[in-house]
Amino acid sequence: MTKIYNYFADTKPYVQLLMLLIMVVVFLFVGSFVSLLFLPLFSQGLDVADSLLNMNDNVSFLRFMQALSQVFCMFLPALLFAFMFYPNVSSFFKLRFARKQTLVTIFGCLAFVTIIPIIDIITQWNNAMHLPESMSTIEQQIRDLGLQSEEMLAKFLEQEGGSLLLLANIVVMAVVPAVCEEFIFRGVIQQTCAKWFGNHHWAILLTAAVFSIIHFDLFNFMPRFLMGLLLGYIFYYSGTIWASIMAHFTNNALVVLIYHFFGAESVKISTPGQVNVWLIVAGVVLTSLIAYFFVKISKKLKS
Repeated sequence: MTKIYNYFADTKPYVQLLMLLIMVVVFLFVGSFVSLLFLPLFSQGLDVADSLLNMNDNVSFLRFMQALSQVFCMFLPALLFAFMFYPNVSSFFKLRFARKQTLVTIFGCLAFVTIIPIIDIITQWNNAMHLPESMSTIEQQIRDLGLQSEEMLAKFLEQEGGSLLLLANIVVMAVVPAVCEEFIFRGVIQQTCAKWFGNHHWAILLTAAVFSIIHFDLFNFMPRFLMGLLLGYIFYYSGTIWASIMAHFTNNALVVLIYHFFGAESVKISTPGQVNVWLIVAGVVLTSLIAYFFVKISKKLKS
C-alpha cells in the first residue's frame, strides 16, 4: 500500500476530491450489480423476472440493498481514498480512541439528544418553504423525491417483527450510516477540504452542506445541514472519528427506537403550526452548555 501512496503523494486536494467522486460513481454501479446478485436469496422461490418486478415490495431485500449501497458508495471509496493518498490509514481517519476521549464522546452523543427540539422546529420551517410559483412543478418533483425516501424508511420501520427485526433496523438505519457516512464526510471530505482551504471551519461548513445535499431533499436541507455542522465540530474537537460515529449513531438509533416502541407520530415532538417555546428554550440552553463543556474538555485533551 505504501507504493500506491507514493504514486499519488503529490496530488492536489481538489484533484483528490474529484477522484473521490469518480470512485463513488463507479462503486455505485458495482454495488447495485452486487446487490442484485443477492436478490434470489430474498425472493422466496420466485423466478428472476418475478423477483425483479416485485423488488420494490420486498422489504427485506430493500433493507439489505440500503445497507450494501452505503458500504459500496461511501465506506469502500473512503478506504480506497485513504490507501491512495495517505501512508497510514488509521492515523488519517483518526481511528485511535483513548480513554480520555470517552467524556467528549458522551457529550457529543448528548448534544444530539438535547438538540432534538431545535431540529424539529427547523424541520417545520424548512418544510414550509416554497419555491416561486413558476417553479411549482420542480418543487413538487423535489418533494416527491423526499417522500419516496421517507416511504422506503417507513417500510423498514413498519414491517411487523420482534427483536430481530428491530436489531436489523438499528444496523441498517443507525450503525451502517453512522460508520459509512462519517468515514466519507468527516474522515475524507472534511479533512481534504481543510487541507485545501487551510481553514477547518470552512471545511466543516462545506462538508455539512454536501452532507445535506447528498440526501436529495431540499425541504429538509437545513436540519441535516445543522446536524452536519454538529458532527463536523464533534470530529474536529474530539480528535477521533469514533466520537462523530457514536453521535451519528445516537441520532439515528433514537428515531428507530422511538418509532418501534411508540409509533410514527412519536418521532415528531410537535405538530405544524404548534411551537413548544419552553422545550425549544430548554434545547438551546442544554445544547449550548454541552457545547461549551465539550469544547473546554476537548482543548484540555489537545493541550
